[in-house]
Amino acid sequence: ILQIQEFIKTTLGITDPEIASFLAEVSHWEVVARGSRLVSMGEQPETLPFLAEGVLRCYVVDENGRDITDCFVSRPGDAAIGCGGVSAPSVVNIEAITDCQLMFVPLAQLLPLMDHPQMLRAYNCHLCRALYRHWEIKMLLYQCSAMERYQWFLDHYPGLEQVVSGKHVASFIGITPVTLSRLRHQLKKE
Repeated sequence: ILQIQEFIKTTLGITDPEIASFLAEVSHWEVVARGSRLVSMGEQPETLPFLAEGVLRCYVVDENGRDITDCFVSRPGDAAIGCGGVSAPSVVNIEAITDCQLMFVPLAQLLPLMDHPQMLRAYNCHLCRALYRHWEIKMLLYQCSAMERYQWFLDHYPGLEQVVSGKHVASFIGITPVTLSRLRHQLKKE
């Protein structure tokens, strides 16, 4: 419980002793194996997972059966939320790209706390960061060249290209795996 309480305080920013203690009591650590699906599209989650270590990928499957990476969850403290709200059905699939350590908080215990100012502030900060990241990639897809998008990925997700498959990176930045291969080759030449 002490390790969870420290994570809640330092990584999630919940410093109110009562709330941090309560969350630590109801939450648990879990190691999720690489390739495991945490949430399926349309599923109503019962817990809210927060990443401590590892990499998660959110994706959708199009009408042709291709999966398209929507985002990566790779920063400690980020929540693996499959939609805009914690209690709504997921609009994406969420899978572990690597073995991951996650803190799971039961939504039945979390939702009643959302009226507390510190919880509401933490939730709003998380939503604002996620919204900013999603708009940032959307604008990149509309306005930037393939090379600029790949450079952005390398800058904003340092080291992730060593962990995540090329096809997932390519779908995330809106290019084909062949184009990604060409860009990588071009960068090696420079």
